[in-house]
Amino acid sequence: MSSDLPAPNLEIWPAGKSIVRVHNVKFGATEFNPGFGEGRFHPLNDSAGKSVATLYGSNTLDGALSETVFHDVPVSGTWKSIRQSKLIPMLATTISPLRDLTLIQLRGFGLKKLGVTRAQLIDSDAGQYGATRRWGAALHHASTADGLIWMSRQHDTSEAIVLFGDRVERASFEVIDPPRSLYPPSPGWIEVLRAAESAGITIVIA
Repeated sequence: MSSDLPAPNLEIWPAGKSIVRVHNVKFGATEFNPGFGEGRFHPLNDSAGKSVATLYGSNTLDGALSETVFHDVPVSGTWKSIRQSKLIPMLATTISPLRDLTLIQLRGFGLKKLGVTRAQLIDSDAGQYGATRRWGAALHHASTADGLIWMSRQHDTSEAIVLFGDRVERASFEVIDPPRSLYPPSPGWIEVLRAAESAGITIVIA
């Protein structure tokens, strides 16, 4: 990754467009993650070394599930599964921004312009998160954008986004559908079952 990045391509997530997020019960409907856990683009520090909170989401529930509870399930293989207990702390929430969000494009020509491939940045597994987090930090430093947008690794017709908490305030969102549990016997559990069946993923009672 070059320290001199070209100006990234930007696109708009318009005000009013729904963001579906699957998140830990530790966080409220519009609350950013201050750095808990490790993901593709978090934890993240700004150019001064200060932690930047993040909020992940998708335009669909399938995309949000794919970027969270299904994220580490291998794409190929004969036994794709997750433990049901993984769902205990997880909620699904739909929110909507009250203003347009400007996002760095990590799809289409956006990746080509930055000189990085989808395989390096989006399709890579957790073993490469050190490198992808460095990209996230570099892109945060290189632009005043509100976050990043790409196509989900596990569900490639869904958009995935991460928003930067130092650029977007919680007050910038309204809650469309309040948090709902994904663990049985909640209605959210039925949605997880449907998505898992479509993806060929077995949910193991454990």
